[in-house]
Amino acid sequence: MSVQLTETEKRKLLIVERKLVRNHGHHHTQIAALKKLFPGFDYHLMTGEDYDGFLGPSAARISGRSRDLSKLKWRILHGTGRQKADAFLRAILAGRLLSLPNSPYGNELQEVCARLGFGRSDLILVPSADLETLESLSDLIAVRKADTPRLIARFLDVDLGEHKQARRQERLKKVFDVVSTHVGLSLFSETEEMAAEMKRRYGLDVRGEFYLPCSFDPGDQVPSPERPGDAPFRVGLFGGARPGKGYERISGIGSCLEKLIGLRRPSSPVEILLQGTERDYGPGGVYEFAGAYVEAGGPLRVVRLMDRLSPEEFRDRFLSVDAILLPYDTKFYGLQGSGIIQDAVATRKSIIHSKGIAMQSFLSHGNAISAVSDEEFAQAIVNMVQNTGEYEAGCCLAARYFERLLDRSPVVTRN
Repeated sequence: MSVQLTETEKRKLLIVERKLVRNHGHHHTQIAALKKLFPGFDYHLMTGEDYDGFLGPSAARISGRSRDLSKLKWRILHGTGRQKADAFLRAILAGRLLSLPNSPYGNELQEVCARLGFGRSDLILVPSADLETLESLSDLIAVRKADTPRLIARFLDVDLGEHKQARRQERLKKVFDVVSTHVGLSLFSETEEMAAEMKRRYGLDVRGEFYLPCSFDPGDQVPSPERPGDAPFRVGLFGGARPGKGYERISGIGSCLEKLIGLRRPSSPVEILLQGTERDYGPGGVYEFAGAYVEAGGPLRVVRLMDRLSPEEFRDRFLSVDAILLPYDTKFYGLQGSGIIQDAVATRKSIIHSKGIAMQSFLSHGNAISAVSDEEFAQAIVNMVQNTGEYEAGCCLAARYFERLLDRSPVVTRN
């Protein structure tokens, strides 16, 4: 489903993405997805400070300096005595004591709206929203009042980008009345799990299921990997070795897998694709163990990928695997979504994941196996090697579910 407009009704859309800088990661793919969701809109971008222009011109850029100056104002108004004194001195040295911004990028939003003629019928959408977003939108609402465009904010992090609980509560309290009562503001998250937790924790009216395709769209036809009779069963762990991804467990899973392969002797060797830095693969690195499995020929092999793949390289590597491995830490992924899960479902890949992670609606179609221990992850991989065909129907069902979810996106029904 999408919003259809005639030429005379054409509205403007401003997509605000501070992390949109260059053609890397998932942030740039959201732009194409939003253009598809809102066809016919006259769209504009508000990007990161170092944006290189690969998607066209930016209507405005969110500067690190403006964000830093807004923190000084916050501390002068709401900090401890020591914080106030320090912020006061820094503001004087910056020559901005009397002109500190009220929010990280509220001034930039106001300037863009005025310059481009945004009005009530137009739309501002922030696909990766946080507390800075709420503060900046509140600032915009305070100035524009009834002439504020429609506002949509989508949260991907239950902590709202502020990991100090006391400060998060104070910051949210200052904008709560505006964001909870302004009728032109709609709040979303990806997962239903996160939406429920944000309602419980903050009292915010957040609705789940606002998903955007990442590197792949479930409606696209994607090629399946060619599998000669002696080809290895390929399992991919994509993404850098970052907290919450479970990268520190791969050595243990690999050890269990090697033992299990020796006992079960599956018909195909197993090949694991890892993404990491040179340091990760070097002495003392989290993937140092991989060196013993790099040489082809054994029943367990490892393919070392660099952590920064081009979009084309990522797509090729992702499509080459048979299954996706997600030993995610549920402390990180018990509520928030995963672009890798979306890509796996969109490309009809089977998934082996930590029990209890979010996005269960994507993982309950017979397309996935949950695991807890390293032994269970290894067992799941071997089971998939020996029963590959059993997951094909479930993967197709999951992809169709994702496609229907995008077609009935709640962001369209509210706008």
